[in-house]
Parts: sequence; C-alpha cells; structure tokens
Amino acid sequence: MKRTLLFAWLILVLSTAVYASDINFGATARTMAMGGAGIALGDDASTTAVLNPAAPACAGAKVRFIFPGLDFHTVGASFSDLLDSVDKLGGDEDDALSLVNDFAKQQTGLTFNMVTGFAGPTGLTIEAQANALITPSAEAAKWATAALLFRDTSGVNLSDVQAIIDHPKFDEAITYALAGNAAAADSAFDSYLADLNKTYVDANLVYGPSLLLGRGFDTTNGRMWLGTNIKILSTEGKRWQVKGTRVGSLVASGGKVLADLDFEAEELPDEGRKTTMKADVGLIYKPNDSIWQYGVVVNNFIKPKIRGLTNTQDDPMISVGVAAALGRNFLFAADLVNITGANDDNAKLRFGGEFRLGRLFALRAGYSGSKWTYGAELLGLNIAWSGRSAQLLSNVLKF
Repeated sequence: MKRTLLFAWLILVLSTAVYASDINFGATARTMAMGGAGIALGDDASTTAVLNPAAPACAGAKVRFIFPGLDFHTVGASFSDLLDSVDKLGGDEDDALSLVNDFAKQQTGLTFNMVTGFAGPTGLTIEAQANALITPSAEAAKWATAALLFRDTSGVNLSDVQAIIDHPKFDEAITYALAGNAAAADSAFDSYLADLNKTYVDANLVYGPSLLLGRGFDTTNGRMWLGTNIKILSTEGKRWQVKGTRVGSLVASGGKVLADLDFEAEELPDEGRKTTMKADVGLIYKPNDSIWQYGVVVNNFIKPKIRGLTNTQDDPMISVGVAAALGRNFLFAADLVNITGANDDNAKLRFGGEFRLGRLFALRAGYSGSKWTYGAELLGLNIAWSGRSAQLLSNVLKF
C-alpha cells in the first residue's frame, strides 16, 4: 500500500512540475505551499526555521534535523521551456540559437536554493544559493522572434528577417549591400550587432554556515520566543556576454543579402570570492488562552556587505505575520512582507493554509503575493509547486 501511494505521489509530482515554474522540496516546501507565509509559526522547527529564527525555540528544546530543502525558481521562461532546454546545453550551433530563441524574448531569472542542518535553541544550518539572470536587449527580443531562421550560420538570408528586425542600422546594412557598397554595409551591420550584443548571463553564488540561537520567555499575558540567525556568507559572481559577430563581409546575391555569423558567450572579469556576515532576528508571541500567534522578523538586522553580485536583496527588511490553529486539523498563516519597502520592493501579503489528514499526510495551498501556490506532504516528504513561489526572506539575492 505504501509503495502504491509513493508511486502515485511521484506521478503527481512529475505531472504537475511540467506546468509549474517553481518547485520546492523538503524543509522549505511547507511554507512555500502556503504562499510563503509562516512567520508566526513555530510548530515544526525543521520547516519554520527558514522563515523565523525564533521558530526553533518555539518548537521546543529538542534538536531536530532539517531535511534538505531545495528550491528552484524561474522568472520569464516556464519550467517546461527549461526542461526542453536542458538537452540543448553544450550542443551545437543550432541548439545555441534555439536557446537564444527560448530566453531572449524576455528577462529570465533562474534561482536554486538549498538549506539543511540542525534546528533548536542552538542550531547550525548550511545554506547555498545560485542565481542566473538573462537580460536581453530590446534588439535581442526582436531578433529572438526570427532566431530559428538563423539556424544555418553560414549564408544567413538577412533579407528574409528585415521586417521582423526593424532596426535602422540593419536596414542600412541591407541597402548598402544591395548597392554594392560592402564596406558601408559591414559597418552598419556591426553597429546593429553592437545593440544586439547587450545581453548578459549572470551567475551568482552565496553560501556558508549559520548559527541559530533562540530562547523562550514567560510574560504576564502569554509566552514569547526570541531568536537570531547569524550567517557567514561567501559570495561569488560571474558574468558572460552573449555576442554575435560577423564573419566576412555581407554579400548581395540575386536581390538577397547573405551573411556568415558566429555566436559565443564571453566571460567577463570578476572580483573573485568575498566573505561577509549578516544576521536576522525574529520574535514569536502567543497570548494565553488564544488560538492566535504573532511573529516579527527583521532580515539583515546586521547588513551584509555584498560586492560583485547582481540583483542583491541586502537592505534591512521588516516583516510581520499571524497564524492560528483553527480546529485540530486546519492551520492558517498570513504575513505582510517588507512593510518598510526595502530593496526597492513593495510590501506583499502572503497567506495560506494547511489541512492535515493524519500525522504523515497534508494538503496545502496559498497565495504568494503574485501567484497561487499548492503543495502536499506524504509519508513525511514535502513538495510545493506554483507559477511563482515566494522568495525566502533570508535570501540576499532577488529573482
């Protein structure tokens, strides 16, 4: 029976993943399935410590293992596009052009996050994050529409895509080539390529250990838990420029203009690895004789000094949340994230719920501030999926 349930669960995961941009497994999946909400939760240290450093103390003094949590986020291209693109990586020129066609139409962000370790009043966690950002120029977005016509990089017929490109330098290049002025045609086409080549791929990596410290206090009207998460972070960043270059001169033949093109990704100089420290602090409060709990988190209470990375989220940020156990089997949580508007972002409302059917099975759903999220737990395994899941508050890279 258990094997049948597990097999059905895997089929569900694989089938839903094709239609979801973001997928989460393990420790982070519970809160991601509830829209990223859970600042005020403290019932399970292994799944709530990723949101509020006070949660482990709230869950009790027992040290618990954090089952490795994996998050994969995309912005722009869909997850099904990415699955299709995996086979093209490291392929030939045709595959490279097809990849450009997949990603050059819009900005695409790819983020991978991992967390594991031990949670408790004193805990140790290890986190890592890799981020890639593909930012095409306006011309690259136009050109992507016609990219598949460029599959043959030898003798590309520029006249066939002139209406799609609609760029003055591109038009000049064709006009000069048809008039027999090869030098002027080459110069104009090179100017066009200079606009086209403003496309970059950024790969950012943040990793390092963190120490969780927490303690509970009795108050006059309830109980309060305080906690902090001190992280030593190593950061590395690399950038590649996607470049198209002309090989030889443009050639006019039979009223058409042909060109040989070459495409490559050039790695740009980087600043190497840097080390910095950050600290988050959190609070959870539960009044006596109340089903409600309240939480506050200050991320980057000690601000990290991050250099050489793009798309950072390193300014101090305050978020608040509430949670309640509505009956024996239903849990509700809602957070107002970034009420201070840090990192040039607006405040967002995240909320979600969990319905438990026994100790090892639960169904979850929520809203991340932009998309609906879904998830489940079966035999202790958590998974979440959505069109756009919420970002962990502690992440120092945005997507």
